Amino acid sequence: MSGKVKVNRSDLLLCMSSVDSDRRKTDKPFMELSCEEKLRVAYSHLEALRQLNGGYIASPYRGQKGGDMYNVFWLRDIMYASYANEYIGSYDKMMESYRLIIRIFHKYKYKISGGARKRHYLGSCADETVHARVHPVTLEEITSEWGHHQLDIFGLFLYKTGDLIKKGHQVISSDMMETLVLLRDIVMYLTTVRWHSDPDFGVWEEGPEIHSSSVGSVLAGLTMWHDDGHYHHKYSHQVDLHKLLPIPQEFLELGRASLDKVLSRESESRPYDLAQLSLIWPYSIVSDEQAQNIISNIEDNLVREKGVIRYIGDKYYALLDDEGKVKEEAEWPLGFAWLSIVYSKLAMKTFRVGELFLGTSEELIDKSSEYLRRLESTMTEDGRVPELYTNGEMNYNIPLAWAQSLYVVASQSLKRVLEAVDAQGLK
Repeated sequence: MSGKVKVNRSDLLLCMSSVDSDRRKTDKPFMELSCEEKLRVAYSHLEALRQLNGGYIASPYRGQKGGDMYNVFWLRDIMYASYANEYIGSYDKMMESYRLIIRIFHKYKYKISGGARKRHYLGSCADETVHARVHPVTLEEITSEWGHHQLDIFGLFLYKTGDLIKKGHQVISSDMMETLVLLRDIVMYLTTVRWHSDPDFGVWEEGPEIHSSSVGSVLAGLTMWHDDGHYHHKYSHQVDLHKLLPIPQEFLELGRASLDKVLSRESESRPYDLAQLSLIWPYSIVSDEQAQNIISNIEDNLVREKGVIRYIGDKYYALLDDEGKVKEEAEWPLGFAWLSIVYSKLAMKTFRVGELFLGTSEELIDKSSEYLRRLESTMTEDGRVPELYTNGEMNYNIPLAWAQSLYVVASQSLKRVLEAVDAQGLK
Protein backbone atom coordinates (compact mmCIF):
# COMPACT_ATOMS: atom_id res chain seq x y z
CA MET A 1 0.00 0.00 0.00
CA SER A 2 1.44 3.35 -1.04
CA GLY A 3 1.33 6.77 0.62
CA LYS A 4 1.95 5.68 4.21
CA VAL A 5 1.94 8.52 6.72
CA LYS A 6 3.91 8.14 9.95
CA VAL A 7 1.89 9.49 12.86
CA ASN A 8 3.14 10.37 16.34
CA ARG A 9 0.40 9.12 18.64
CA SER A 10 1.19 11.54 21.45
CA ASP A 11 0.96 14.49 19.09
CA LEU A 12 -2.27 13.10 17.65
CA LEU A 13 -3.88 12.74 21.06
CA LEU A 14 -2.88 16.32 21.91
CA CYS A 15 -4.33 17.45 18.58
CA MET A 16 -7.62 15.76 19.35
CA SER A 17 -8.02 17.39 22.75
CA SER A 18 -10.38 20.31 23.27
CA VAL A 19 -9.36 23.72 21.97
CA ASP A 20 -10.00 27.15 23.46
CA SER A 21 -12.93 29.11 22.09
CA ASP A 22 -10.72 31.88 20.70
CA ARG A 23 -8.99 29.33 18.45
CA ARG A 24 -12.19 27.95 16.94
CA LYS A 25 -11.87 29.54 13.55
CA THR A 26 -12.85 27.74 10.35
CA ASP A 27 -11.70 30.21 7.72
CA LYS A 28 -8.57 28.14 7.10
CA PRO A 29 -8.42 25.14 4.71
CA PHE A 30 -9.70 21.97 6.34
CA MET A 31 -6.28 20.31 6.53
CA GLU A 32 -4.89 23.27 8.49
CA LEU A 33 -7.51 23.04 11.24
CA SER A 34 -7.00 21.36 14.57
CA CYS A 35 -8.58 17.94 15.01
CA GLU A 36 -11.36 19.40 17.15
CA GLU A 37 -12.09 22.03 14.52
CA LYS A 38 -12.08 19.40 11.77
CA LEU A 39 -14.61 17.38 13.69
CA ARG A 40 -16.87 20.38 14.20
CA VAL A 41 -16.70 21.43 10.54
CA ALA A 42 -17.25 17.90 9.22
CA TYR A 43 -20.24 17.39 11.50
CA SER A 44 -21.75 20.72 10.42
CA HIS A 45 -21.73 19.49 6.80
CA LEU A 46 -23.54 16.34 7.91
CA GLU A 47 -26.08 18.41 9.83
CA ALA A 48 -26.82 20.39 6.66
CA LEU A 49 -28.16 17.16 5.16
CA ARG A 50 -30.42 16.38 8.12
CA GLN A 51 -34.13 16.96 7.62
CA LEU A 52 -36.71 18.03 10.22
CA ASN A 53 -38.12 14.50 10.43
CA GLY A 54 -34.73 13.07 11.47
CA GLY A 55 -33.68 11.66 8.12
CA TYR A 56 -30.64 12.51 6.04
CA ILE A 57 -30.70 13.10 2.31
CA ALA A 58 -27.95 11.09 0.65
CA SER A 59 -26.33 14.21 -0.82
CA PRO A 60 -27.46 17.71 -1.94
CA TYR A 61 -27.28 16.72 -5.63
CA ARG A 62 -30.64 17.22 -7.39
CA GLY A 63 -29.82 15.52 -10.67
CA GLN A 64 -29.42 18.75 -12.62
CA LYS A 65 -26.28 17.46 -14.39
CA GLY A 66 -27.61 14.00 -15.15
CA GLY A 67 -27.89 10.76 -13.25
CA ASP A 68 -30.05 9.97 -10.24
CA MET A 69 -31.14 12.59 -7.74
CA TYR A 70 -29.44 12.06 -4.39
CA ASN A 71 -31.37 14.63 -2.36
CA VAL A 72 -33.68 11.83 -1.23
CA PHE A 73 -33.73 9.21 1.53
CA TRP A 74 -31.95 5.89 1.33
CA LEU A 75 -32.88 3.86 4.41
CA ARG A 76 -29.40 2.39 4.76
CA ASP A 77 -27.77 5.79 4.37
CA ILE A 78 -29.95 7.30 7.10
CA MET A 79 -28.95 4.63 9.60
CA TYR A 80 -25.25 4.97 8.86
CA ALA A 81 -25.46 8.77 8.65
CA SER A 82 -26.94 8.94 12.14
CA TYR A 83 -24.05 6.89 13.57
CA ALA A 84 -22.04 10.12 13.90
CA ASN A 85 -24.51 11.35 16.52
CA GLU A 86 -23.71 8.43 18.79
CA TYR A 87 -20.00 9.23 18.60
CA ILE A 88 -20.47 12.84 19.66
CA GLY A 89 -23.06 11.99 22.31
CA SER A 90 -26.12 13.33 20.50
CA TYR A 91 -28.33 10.31 21.11
CA ASP A 92 -31.56 12.28 20.82
CA LYS A 93 -30.86 12.87 17.13
CA MET A 94 -29.99 9.23 16.62
CA MET A 95 -33.27 8.20 18.25
CA GLU A 96 -35.16 10.49 15.86
CA SER A 97 -33.47 8.89 12.86
CA TYR A 98 -34.27 5.34 13.93
CA ARG A 99 -37.83 6.26 14.84
CA LEU A 100 -38.17 7.62 11.32
CA ILE A 101 -37.04 4.24 9.95
CA ILE A 102 -39.68 2.61 12.16
CA ARG A 103 -42.29 5.02 10.72
CA ILE A 104 -41.30 4.03 7.19
CA PHE A 105 -41.48 0.33 8.04
CA HIS A 106 -44.92 0.89 9.59
CA LYS A 107 -46.01 2.73 6.44
CA TYR A 108 -45.05 -0.27 4.31
CA LYS A 109 -45.86 -2.94 6.84
CA TYR A 110 -48.27 -4.52 4.36
CA LYS A 111 -45.26 -5.38 2.20
CA ILE A 112 -43.39 -6.92 5.11
CA SER A 113 -46.34 -9.01 6.24
CA GLY A 114 -47.16 -9.85 2.63
CA GLY A 115 -43.60 -10.95 1.95
CA ALA A 116 -43.69 -13.12 5.06
CA ARG A 117 -46.47 -15.15 3.42
CA LYS A 118 -44.37 -15.97 0.36
CA ARG A 119 -42.46 -19.16 -0.03
CA HIS A 120 -40.14 -18.16 -2.81
CA TYR A 121 -37.38 -15.69 -3.52
CA LEU A 122 -38.81 -12.20 -4.04
CA GLY A 123 -36.27 -11.04 -6.61
CA SER A 124 -36.43 -7.32 -7.29
CA CYS A 125 -40.24 -7.45 -6.88
CA ALA A 126 -40.57 -3.74 -6.16
CA ASP A 127 -44.29 -4.12 -5.55
CA GLU A 128 -43.67 -6.62 -2.76
CA THR A 129 -40.57 -5.26 -1.01
CA VAL A 130 -39.82 -2.20 1.09
CA HIS A 131 -38.05 0.28 -1.15
CA ALA A 132 -34.49 1.29 -0.33
CA ARG A 133 -35.21 4.87 -1.41
CA VAL A 134 -38.15 7.17 -0.54
CA HIS A 135 -39.12 10.82 -0.80
CA PRO A 136 -37.72 12.85 2.14
CA VAL A 137 -41.06 14.52 2.96
CA THR A 138 -43.87 12.23 1.84
CA LEU A 139 -41.89 9.00 2.40
CA GLU A 140 -43.42 7.70 -0.81
CA GLU A 141 -41.51 5.23 -2.98
CA ILE A 142 -39.60 6.89 -5.80
CA THR A 143 -38.72 4.26 -8.37
CA SER A 144 -39.18 0.59 -9.16
CA GLU A 145 -36.40 0.45 -11.74
CA TRP A 146 -33.85 -1.50 -9.73
CA GLY A 147 -33.63 -4.19 -7.08
CA HIS A 148 -35.13 -3.25 -3.75
CA HIS A 149 -34.76 -6.65 -2.11
CA GLN A 150 -31.86 -5.62 0.16
CA LEU A 151 -31.55 -7.72 3.28
CA ASP A 152 -28.82 -5.67 4.96
CA ILE A 153 -31.29 -2.82 5.54
CA PHE A 154 -33.27 -5.04 7.90
CA GLY A 155 -30.13 -6.53 9.43
CA LEU A 156 -28.68 -3.11 10.24
CA PHE A 157 -32.01 -1.96 11.66
CA LEU A 158 -32.37 -4.98 13.95
CA TYR A 159 -28.75 -4.83 15.05
CA LYS A 160 -28.65 -1.15 15.91
CA THR A 161 -32.07 -0.87 17.53
CA GLY A 162 -31.15 -3.78 19.78
CA ASP A 163 -27.78 -2.20 20.52
CA LEU A 164 -29.34 1.13 21.47
CA ILE A 165 -31.93 -0.50 23.72
CA LYS A 166 -29.18 -2.45 25.50
CA LYS A 167 -27.35 0.85 26.02
CA GLY A 168 -30.42 2.24 27.79
CA HIS A 169 -31.99 4.31 25.01
CA GLN A 170 -35.70 4.17 24.26
CA VAL A 171 -35.76 3.71 20.51
CA ILE A 172 -39.31 2.41 20.77
CA SER A 173 -40.87 5.34 22.60
CA SER A 174 -44.54 4.92 21.75
CA ASP A 175 -46.83 2.20 20.43
CA MET A 176 -44.35 -0.32 21.81
CA MET A 177 -46.54 -3.36 21.27
CA GLU A 178 -47.35 -2.33 17.71
CA THR A 179 -43.64 -1.88 16.97
CA LEU A 180 -42.76 -5.20 18.56
CA VAL A 181 -45.32 -6.82 16.28
CA LEU A 182 -43.58 -5.05 13.38
CA LEU A 183 -40.23 -6.46 14.52
CA ARG A 184 -41.74 -9.91 14.70
CA ASP A 185 -43.07 -9.52 11.16
CA ILE A 186 -39.62 -8.42 9.94
CA VAL A 187 -38.11 -11.58 11.42
CA MET A 188 -40.83 -13.66 9.78
CA TYR A 189 -40.19 -11.88 6.49
CA LEU A 190 -36.46 -12.57 6.68
CA THR A 191 -36.86 -16.22 7.49
CA THR A 192 -39.59 -16.76 4.91
CA VAL A 193 -37.52 -15.32 2.07
CA ARG A 194 -34.64 -17.54 3.29
CA TRP A 195 -32.19 -14.72 4.01
CA HIS A 196 -29.44 -17.25 4.70
CA SER A 197 -29.66 -19.07 1.36
CA ASP A 198 -31.45 -16.92 -1.23
CA PRO A 199 -29.95 -14.01 -3.20
CA ASP A 200 -30.58 -10.31 -2.73
CA PHE A 201 -29.26 -7.07 -4.25
CA GLY A 202 -26.85 -6.23 -1.45
CA VAL A 203 -25.38 -2.99 -0.15
CA TRP A 204 -24.60 -1.71 -3.64
CA GLU A 205 -28.06 -2.60 -4.96
CA GLU A 206 -26.73 -5.00 -7.57
CA GLY A 207 -27.41 -8.66 -8.17
CA PRO A 208 -29.18 -10.84 -7.45
CA GLU A 209 -26.61 -12.98 -5.64
CA ILE A 210 -26.04 -14.35 -2.17
CA HIS A 211 -23.87 -11.69 -0.48
CA SER A 212 -21.81 -12.43 2.62
CA SER A 213 -22.34 -8.82 3.73
CA SER A 214 -26.12 -9.32 3.57
CA VAL A 215 -26.11 -12.68 5.33
CA GLY A 216 -23.77 -11.35 8.01
CA SER A 217 -25.90 -8.26 8.54
CA VAL A 218 -29.06 -10.25 9.20
CA LEU A 219 -27.14 -12.76 11.32
CA ALA A 220 -25.85 -9.86 13.45
CA GLY A 221 -29.33 -8.41 13.83
CA LEU A 222 -30.87 -11.71 14.87
CA THR A 223 -27.93 -12.49 17.16
CA MET A 224 -28.39 -9.15 18.94
CA TRP A 225 -32.03 -9.93 19.71
CA HIS A 226 -31.42 -13.62 20.41
CA ASP A 227 -29.21 -12.32 23.21
CA ASP A 228 -27.03 -15.44 23.60
CA GLY A 229 -23.99 -13.61 24.94
CA HIS A 230 -22.17 -12.90 21.67
CA TYR A 231 -22.36 -9.13 22.24
CA HIS A 232 -22.53 -9.07 26.05
CA HIS A 233 -19.03 -7.67 26.50
CA LYS A 234 -20.18 -4.39 24.92
CA TYR A 235 -22.63 -3.49 27.68
CA SER A 236 -22.26 -2.56 31.34
CA HIS A 237 -25.85 -3.64 32.06
CA GLN A 238 -27.69 -6.48 30.42
CA VAL A 239 -31.15 -6.02 28.95
CA ASP A 240 -33.01 -9.21 28.13
CA LEU A 241 -33.96 -8.45 24.54
CA HIS A 242 -35.00 -12.03 23.92
CA LYS A 243 -38.00 -11.48 26.20
CA LEU A 244 -39.24 -8.79 23.82
CA LEU A 245 -38.50 -10.61 20.57
CA PRO A 246 -37.67 -14.32 20.84
CA ILE A 247 -35.31 -15.51 18.08
CA PRO A 248 -34.96 -19.29 17.68
CA GLN A 249 -31.41 -20.65 17.91
CA GLU A 250 -32.02 -22.45 14.62
CA PHE A 251 -32.03 -19.12 12.75
CA LEU A 252 -28.54 -18.32 14.02
CA GLU A 253 -27.22 -21.75 13.15
CA LEU A 254 -28.55 -21.50 9.61
CA GLY A 255 -27.10 -18.02 9.19
CA ARG A 256 -23.69 -18.94 10.58
CA ALA A 257 -23.42 -21.99 8.35
CA SER A 258 -24.37 -19.91 5.30
CA LEU A 259 -21.92 -17.12 6.15
CA ASP A 260 -19.06 -19.56 6.68
CA LYS A 261 -19.89 -21.18 3.36
CA VAL A 262 -19.83 -17.92 1.37
CA LEU A 263 -16.75 -16.42 3.05
CA SER A 264 -14.12 -15.36 2.31
CA ARG A 265 -15.95 -14.27 -0.87
CA GLU A 266 -18.59 -11.59 -0.98
CA SER A 267 -20.55 -13.50 -3.61
CA GLU A 268 -20.09 -15.96 -6.44
CA SER A 269 -19.00 -13.17 -8.80
CA ARG A 270 -16.92 -11.18 -6.27
CA PRO A 271 -14.00 -12.65 -4.32
CA TYR A 272 -13.82 -9.47 -2.21
CA ASP A 273 -15.89 -6.35 -1.71
CA LEU A 274 -15.71 -3.14 0.33
CA ALA A 275 -19.10 -3.96 1.90
CA GLN A 276 -17.50 -6.91 3.73
CA LEU A 277 -15.90 -4.47 6.18
CA SER A 278 -19.36 -4.19 7.75
CA LEU A 279 -18.90 -7.75 9.03
CA ILE A 280 -16.09 -6.40 11.25
CA TRP A 281 -17.64 -3.02 12.04
CA PRO A 282 -20.33 -2.44 13.04
CA TYR A 283 -21.36 -6.09 13.28
CA SER A 284 -18.30 -7.90 14.68
CA ILE A 285 -19.92 -11.10 13.48
CA VAL A 286 -16.91 -12.90 11.94
CA SER A 287 -14.03 -14.82 13.50
CA ASP A 288 -10.54 -13.35 13.80
CA GLU A 289 -9.35 -15.48 10.89
CA GLN A 290 -12.27 -14.38 8.71
CA ALA A 291 -11.68 -10.73 9.64
CA GLN A 292 -8.02 -11.03 8.73
CA ASN A 293 -8.90 -12.49 5.32
CA ILE A 294 -11.43 -9.71 4.65
CA ILE A 295 -9.01 -6.93 5.56
CA SER A 296 -6.10 -8.48 3.68
CA ASN A 297 -8.19 -9.02 0.56
CA ILE A 298 -9.43 -5.43 0.58
CA GLU A 299 -6.03 -3.89 1.28
CA ASP A 300 -4.24 -6.07 -1.29
CA ASN A 301 -6.79 -5.68 -4.06
CA LEU A 302 -9.14 -2.72 -3.59
CA VAL A 303 -7.19 0.15 -1.95
CA ARG A 304 -6.31 2.96 -4.35
CA GLU A 305 -4.87 6.48 -4.12
CA LYS A 306 -8.17 8.34 -3.55
CA GLY A 307 -10.15 5.65 -1.83
CA VAL A 308 -11.21 2.03 -1.94
CA ILE A 309 -12.96 0.61 -4.99
CA ARG A 310 -16.12 -1.30 -4.17
CA TYR A 311 -15.11 -4.41 -6.12
CA ILE A 312 -13.11 -5.38 -9.18
CA GLY A 313 -14.99 -4.48 -12.38
CA ASP A 314 -17.39 -1.99 -10.73
CA LYS A 315 -18.99 -0.02 -13.57
CA TYR A 316 -20.56 2.75 -11.45
CA TYR A 317 -18.80 5.97 -12.50
CA ALA A 318 -15.92 3.86 -13.84
CA LEU A 319 -13.38 5.02 -16.42
CA LEU A 320 -14.08 2.94 -19.53
CA ASP A 321 -11.89 2.03 -22.48
CA ASP A 322 -12.87 2.40 -26.14
CA GLU A 323 -14.71 -0.92 -26.03
CA GLY A 324 -16.77 0.08 -23.02
CA LYS A 325 -14.88 -2.15 -20.61
CA VAL A 326 -13.85 -0.99 -17.14
CA LYS A 327 -10.39 0.55 -17.27
CA GLU A 328 -10.39 2.03 -13.77
CA GLU A 329 -13.04 1.63 -11.09
CA ALA A 330 -14.28 4.61 -9.09
CA GLU A 331 -12.43 5.15 -5.81
CA TRP A 332 -14.53 5.71 -2.67
CA PRO A 333 -13.03 7.78 0.22
CA LEU A 334 -15.68 6.07 2.36
CA GLY A 335 -13.42 3.01 2.26
CA PHE A 336 -10.59 4.86 4.02
CA ALA A 337 -13.01 5.86 6.79
CA TRP A 338 -14.20 2.28 7.16
CA LEU A 339 -10.67 0.88 7.33
CA SER A 340 -9.70 3.49 9.92
CA ILE A 341 -12.70 2.53 12.06
CA VAL A 342 -11.96 -1.18 11.73
CA TYR A 343 -8.36 -0.73 12.82
CA SER A 344 -9.25 1.47 15.79
CA LYS A 345 -11.88 -1.05 16.93
CA LEU A 346 -9.36 -3.88 16.64
CA ALA A 347 -6.83 -1.81 18.60
CA MET A 348 -9.41 -1.30 21.35
CA LYS A 349 -10.08 -5.04 21.35
CA THR A 350 -6.43 -5.74 22.18
CA PHE A 351 -6.98 -4.17 25.61
CA ARG A 352 -9.52 -6.90 26.29
CA VAL A 353 -8.02 -9.98 24.61
CA GLY A 354 -4.35 -9.13 24.02
CA GLU A 355 -2.43 -8.99 20.75
CA LEU A 356 -4.51 -9.74 17.67
CA PHE A 357 -3.84 -11.41 14.34
CA LEU A 358 -3.02 -8.12 12.57
CA GLY A 359 -0.55 -6.84 15.15
CA THR A 360 -0.11 -5.06 18.44
CA SER A 361 -2.29 -2.20 19.61
CA GLU A 362 0.47 0.19 18.55
CA GLU A 363 0.54 -1.20 15.01
CA LEU A 364 -3.25 -1.15 14.73
CA ILE A 365 -3.42 2.45 15.94
CA ASP A 366 -0.82 3.45 13.36
CA LYS A 367 -2.94 1.87 10.61
CA SER A 368 -6.07 3.61 11.83
CA SER A 369 -4.23 6.94 11.92
CA GLU A 370 -2.84 6.39 8.44
CA TYR A 371 -6.24 5.71 6.90
CA LEU A 372 -7.79 8.70 8.65
CA ARG A 373 -5.11 10.98 7.19
CA ARG A 374 -5.59 9.45 3.76
CA LEU A 375 -9.31 10.09 4.07
CA GLU A 376 -8.73 13.73 5.00
CA SER A 377 -6.47 14.16 1.97
CA THR A 378 -9.44 13.30 -0.29
CA MET A 379 -11.87 15.75 1.34
CA THR A 380 -12.71 19.16 -0.08
CA GLU A 381 -10.98 22.25 1.26
CA ASP A 382 -14.04 23.01 3.35
CA GLY A 383 -14.21 19.51 4.87
CA ARG A 384 -16.73 17.53 2.82
CA VAL A 385 -16.32 13.85 1.89
CA PRO A 386 -17.19 13.16 -1.78
CA GLU A 387 -18.89 9.97 -2.83
CA LEU A 388 -16.09 8.95 -5.17
CA TYR A 389 -13.27 9.88 -7.53
CA THR A 390 -13.04 8.85 -11.17
CA ASN A 391 -9.75 9.52 -12.94
CA GLY A 392 -8.80 11.88 -10.11
CA GLU A 393 -12.06 13.89 -10.29
CA MET A 394 -14.95 13.95 -7.79
CA ASN A 395 -18.47 13.21 -8.93
CA TYR A 396 -21.47 15.40 -8.00
CA ASN A 397 -22.42 13.77 -4.71
CA ILE A 398 -20.55 16.07 -2.32
CA PRO A 399 -20.80 15.39 0.53
CA LEU A 400 -22.12 11.84 0.70
CA ALA A 401 -24.05 11.66 3.97
CA TRP A 402 -22.94 8.29 5.29
CA ALA A 403 -19.33 8.92 4.21
CA GLN A 404 -19.42 12.24 6.10
CA SER A 405 -20.77 10.38 9.13
CA LEU A 406 -18.08 7.71 8.97
CA TYR A 407 -15.43 10.43 9.00
CA VAL A 408 -16.82 11.56 12.36
CA VAL A 409 -16.95 7.95 13.59
CA ALA A 410 -13.38 7.30 12.43
CA SER A 411 -12.06 10.45 14.08
CA GLN A 412 -13.82 9.78 17.37
CA SER A 413 -12.95 6.06 17.37
CA LEU A 414 -9.28 6.85 17.01
CA LYS A 415 -9.53 9.50 19.72
CA ARG A 416 -11.08 6.98 22.12
CA VAL A 417 -8.40 4.35 21.60
CA LEU A 418 -5.67 6.97 22.02
CA GLU A 419 -7.29 8.09 25.24
CA ALA A 420 -7.36 4.46 26.39
CA VAL A 421 -3.65 4.12 25.67
CA ASP A 422 -2.95 7.36 27.49
CA ALA A 423 -5.00 6.24 30.50
CA GLN A 424 -3.14 2.94 30.68
CA GLY A 425 0.14 4.81 30.61
CA LEU A 426 -0.88 6.78 33.68
CA LYS A 427 -1.50 3.67 35.76
